Amino acid sequence: MDKKIDSIVLKENNNVKAAMERIEKSGVRIVLIVDDGRKLLGVVTDGNIRRSLLSGKNFNTSLGEIMTKNPIVAKELDSAAELLETMNKRGIQEIPIVNDQGILVDIALLSDLKNIPLSSPDITKKEVELINQVLSTPFLSIGPKIKEFEKKIANFVGTKYAIAINSGTSGLHLCVRSLDIKDGDEVITTPFSFIASSNCILFERAKPVFVDIDENTLCIDPNKIEEKITKKTKAILPVHIFGHSCEMEKIMEIAKRYNLAVLEDACEALGGEYKGRKVGTFGNAAVFAFYPNKQITTGEGGVIVTDDERIAKLCQSMRNQGRDEGDSWLSHSRLGYNYRMTEISAALGITQLSRIEEILEKRQKVAENYNKKLEKIDGVKIPYVSPEVKISWFVYVIRLDGRFSLEDKNAILQKLTQKGINCGNYFPSIHLEPFYVKMFGYKNGDFPITERVSNSTIALPFYNNLTEKQIDYVCDNLNSAIRELKK
Repeated sequence: MDKKIDSIVLKENNNVKAAMERIEKSGVRIVLIVDDGRKLLGVVTDGNIRRSLLSGKNFNTSLGEIMTKNPIVAKELDSAAELLETMNKRGIQEIPIVNDQGILVDIALLSDLKNIPLSSPDITKKEVELINQVLSTPFLSIGPKIKEFEKKIANFVGTKYAIAINSGTSGLHLCVRSLDIKDGDEVITTPFSFIASSNCILFERAKPVFVDIDENTLCIDPNKIEEKITKKTKAILPVHIFGHSCEMEKIMEIAKRYNLAVLEDACEALGGEYKGRKVGTFGNAAVFAFYPNKQITTGEGGVIVTDDERIAKLCQSMRNQGRDEGDSWLSHSRLGYNYRMTEISAALGITQLSRIEEILEKRQKVAENYNKKLEKIDGVKIPYVSPEVKISWFVYVIRLDGRFSLEDKNAILQKLTQKGINCGNYFPSIHLEPFYVKMFGYKNGDFPITERVSNSTIALPFYNNLTEKQIDYVCDNLNSAIRELKK
């Protein structure tokens, strides 16, 4: 479905050799024959080519002589389920899609419909070219691309400093250390997140103190923060969950009132905004992450952003085995770690960042397509977006309404997986993870909104180039799975 049809389109007067080259290059076993107005005239498959050569034709034979006229086609508005049914019934793996005038508009591939990944990075020739440039230099680590990437990220976010690291988790850990959070301190955060946002506090033997989430935004509820503040509280660590900003004005007011640091976990939210201001610019520091499922990717990697020179210098030193600027290779001014980003990752990030507006627009369009189709399915709640927020879509997470149990949700996940649709349980409640239960004695009912949300959320396939037909296929199968449960 995401194949560019131009790469497999030819004319009647093209020859067999041209068709073979297109099939070899595209990996699709068919070429589509059109006239000057893009009207579909026929198809040539690898089977057509083999049979023609065996019958005495040659590489210079025109495609008009061997093409299958009046091939099986689908209409532009056919659902993904209808496409799959046709392909299974007719034993074909590709089907051209035409409009009412017979003009070619797309091609459906069985492999796409039957195996849709949860996420997929959007890598172009630009990224490959810049990576190849790096590979031809002496610098694979601690080189000029790191500094270039850091400068570009800082400019994009709107902070004075950016420090590239090898993962978002590493960045959170360094920020916790730079804020002098240590054994016995408490940090207020959310139990509905990827576990790294809490683990980074435990790394320094401090205690994550959980506050339940807002039912709509799924972010930490700022109205419940103050009741958890004690003399041991050192900081607040809000998580911009799924790319949706927390209510940062309220959080910053509380932090100022109690003299607390704020560390924004913006790992899922590059490009997101709250009241016209980019996330990552509110707290003492913030961290973005660039794992392959994020808005932009560096393979593995992340970046710390801050306006605080002290934090920036500390993090720069600690990511590089504790070396201060000017230290020799074997000189270490403090305890540090090998949290460095590679030059290759930075090069990938530079190119991805240059495409950030295009990427965010693509993801917005995919989310809008999902919204439009899922609004019609009874029992499904589409993601909420606050009017004060510009969301940066990280994942697309739906919620099942109160009629469905956790067992129902798991049954739906299983049915989707059986149809080749990769989906996820985003997120399990952190406080109910086995070692958190063992360490702190948490139990069911401690954070009821988080638990209720966690038991009802499903992350559907979501990435830049997810096609409308693939979205149809996901939504059709989700609807079928829900209807079966209602019987």
